[in-house]
Amino acid sequence: MATVSISEAARLAGISRPTIYKLINSGQLNVTSVVKGGKTVKAIDTSELIRFFGTIESFSVATDFTVNPEQGVTRFNSHDLQDLQHKVELLQKENEGLKEAVASRDDHISSLRQAMMLLEHKQEPQRPSPLPVRWWQFWK
Repeated sequence: MATVSISEAARLAGISRPTIYKLINSGQLNVTSVVKGGKTVKAIDTSELIRFFGTIESFSVATDFTVNPEQGVTRFNSHDLQDLQHKVELLQKENEGLKEAVASRDDHISSLRQAMMLLEHKQEPQRPSPLPVRWWQFWK
């Protein structure tokens, strides 16, 4: 028979894990050791669960995961869909406006940087060269 982990056995029996451990420790439920991934883990045979609890929960896989195609269908031209499309258009326009504002701010920043570069590299004014002193103007 198939073996299940302690947690899976508790889920199938509809009780908590500590209750399963109490039943194992009292000897009412038999447990086997199974090697999984190089480790020894405790497992309970499904026949042991059926012996002790009678019936165990079965999976209802087909009913839990079936999709009803009619349930969540939105009509193409519904009011909510048009409202959402309008909001998306408004957000796209706002996004474009913000992108333009960022681009103009970046242009302004680059022009300010150029102005700063010009101010920092401004050449010092040249001093006029002194007039040559003539030999007869020795007193100056």
